[in-house]
Amino acid sequence: MTKHTTVIVHNNKEYLLNIGSSFKNLDSDPVKAIYEICVEDIILPNGKTAGTYKLEKKIEYDALRMKLDLSNKKYLDKCSLIDFKCNWDDLITLGKREINDACAHLLMPRRKRSEQEQYQILKAASNGHITAMYYIGTALSDGQDDNCLLWLSMAHNRGHLGAAYAISMYLARNKNFIDSLRCLLISADSGLDLAYLNLFDITVITNMFQIEDVLALETMLEELLKVSDYSTARYFKGMLLLLQGKQKEGITLLKSFMVAPKKPLSRNKVDTVYDNQVQIVQNFIENILLDLSSGKTLLNTLANRTDEADFINFQHYDELVKGIDKTLRVSI
Repeated sequence: MTKHTTVIVHNNKEYLLNIGSSFKNLDSDPVKAIYEICVEDIILPNGKTAGTYKLEKKIEYDALRMKLDLSNKKYLDKCSLIDFKCNWDDLITLGKREINDACAHLLMPRRKRSEQEQYQILKAASNGHITAMYYIGTALSDGQDDNCLLWLSMAHNRGHLGAAYAISMYLARNKNFIDSLRCLLISADSGLDLAYLNLFDITVITNMFQIEDVLALETMLEELLKVSDYSTARYFKGMLLLLQGKQKEGITLLKSFMVAPKKPLSRNKVDTVYDNQVQIVQNFIENILLDLSSGKTLLNTLANRTDEADFINFQHYDELVKGIDKTLRVSI
């Protein structure tokens, strides 16, 4: 699978984000997801990361003249036994356990942490603990610290479900509407229902209308459309065309979007939540098109129809976090 990336820019700093793939923990238990660790980031006893060590051993293995029945994995195990006194899988399992034992219980529910607890969370994040990265990022975001973007982008690139959404919220608060929209679209296209239903809230579209660099906006939308034919960027491109007075092109694109407003499920998969979301958005788009055909203005139509549909907005995020905290207090 081809890996796609994009860049957000805020206060003259760039942050790389992966795009075009669903989160591996999309349908998993949120409690289990807390324990996820990016193996490549684990710092080994020799001070190297697991990713660096594996790459070095792969290069050494490829350079061997006589491999006989020695596979790359067997060579890695052999080196691990020499360097760390245990095979590779045991070494990584032990590393994961030590990181989670020191950190996982500190992450949820959210509360003020002692300096020692903050150090353990930082240490875990530096060792690939994905939720620790997200925790640091959201804590910095609450304090309006741009360093949150580094940690949240790291968490997103390692598969955190809500990190791109959190970035979108932060950038919207700081009037960076183009990259806020970019992150919201990435989050929605990757499968986060909260982000998907947030897309159609009136605040998002009015923020888009405030973007002065229209060429940059068009380029961003096209970038996401190239990655996926089902990207929700189609909706915003349609709205932009209408705003530009290109009525025919905008309506045509919105009609196309209405047919398939979300990436189709795998064959034979049944999901009532998915079906309900598709139906809500299809009804929403259909009503907008009917209003426009009757001569109503775009902004009035959007205001009325989004209010009627009662879509999610960024303010609902805190309520969701509180709900997860409550669940985790019981589970952990």
